[in-house]
Amino acid sequence: MAMLTAVDHLIIEVADVTRAVETYRALGFTVTDGGAVPGAKGRVGYVVFANFYIEFRLHEDHPGPAAELLVLRSDTLVRDIERLRSAGFEVSEPVPDHLDSSAERKSKLTATVHGDIPVGLVEYESGAEGPSELDGATSSHPNTATAVERVYLAVESIDHELERFERLLGMSAPEPEMGTVIMSLMSVFYVGDIGIAIAEPRGPGPTASALAARGLGLFQVLLRAEHLDVAAAEMVERGAPAPARGTRLSGESALLVDPADACNLYVAFAGQP
Repeated sequence: MAMLTAVDHLIIEVADVTRAVETYRALGFTVTDGGAVPGAKGRVGYVVFANFYIEFRLHEDHPGPAAELLVLRSDTLVRDIERLRSAGFEVSEPVPDHLDSSAERKSKLTATVHGDIPVGLVEYESGAEGPSELDGATSSHPNTATAVERVYLAVESIDHELERFERLLGMSAPEPEMGTVIMSLMSVFYVGDIGIAIAEPRGPGPTASALAARGLGLFQVLLRAEHLDVAAAEMVERGAPAPARGTRLSGESALLVDPADACNLYVAFAGQP
């Protein structure tokens, strides 16, 4: 049986990979150089966690960050493509790809689910472990971020979009809840240990701002951090603006980095002060 098993990684296409790397290093992340990757239009950079990675790719024809691609891991890509096509989605044929330019790296198959919210699919060659296969990869970051907890997609109507994501992910929609930091009503689908939050604005805030500026699509990554005060101090020490502070519905503290300071994405941190 075909099955999506994890939220694997996020691709951000940028006009200048070097600048993107410097931006995320200023936020306290360890960013590795992936070298020149076939099919990636130049060099790439990675921010790697134990359960997820962010990949910066060069987009030569775009003046700034292009649309992000959220990539989901499949255990049987060909069967998932068949399932999605039968559910009404337009999906590309699978093509081979590589984790980096080294001949020793494990290969993978990738495909794209086309639409106004593009989603990628990946199946790794047997024995490959995804992010851990990247040269120089580390899940230890100076800003104390340890894992990705959620990714967030802005939509105009959660009622309208939940049926689509039920068909895409092959699961029932969770009960909606309020997101107090991003000011939205959201439903969080968990694929593996990472949540995909479908968020509708419920007042002025990050979700409404992202939807107005960029339309439908991914707008925030939420990270689990060990010490928020350390994370905030690390950013300021490295020359980044101090992040905004907020409180989640659970009462937990959060930091929020503005898209202007994070390659067009909100980057949030949750944890203890």
